[in-house]
Amino acid sequence: MPEHVYLLLRPAETLTVARLLRTVKVGVAKRVINRWRELNTPVLASLRFGDTFRFWQPGGGFDRNVRDEEAFSREVRYIHHNPVKRGLAASPDLWKWSGARSWMGLDTSWPHDAPPGDPRPWGERKGFV
Repeated sequence: MPEHVYLLLRPAETLTVARLLRTVKVGVAKRVINRWRELNTPVLASLRFGDTFRFWQPGGGFDRNVRDEEAFSREVRYIHHNPVKRGLAASPDLWKWSGARSWMGLDTSWPHDAPPGDPRPWGERKGFV
């Protein structure tokens, strides 16, 4: 999405969600800020706080625990269908930044666990609605 990110994950027992999110967020922020420095973009001035930059909004975001396969499937469908609801793509598999094509079996470059339950609906667009 243009102004936020969805991340649905199942961390390994040796890795906490907090540690994983910190690693991802620090890495993304550094890469974007370094690129914006190279391009000398005006947006950097609005992100400066003293000697540092604040790339992410304050707060921890909106987290929730997914406890079963039904809830997991519902969250995946919501995430994949959100760009369609926002008018950013005609279907989930057409949103460039989505893993929907992978879940549908059309792209093998995105890492993910197999969809829970019967996988047949994942290959059909109606399975996302």
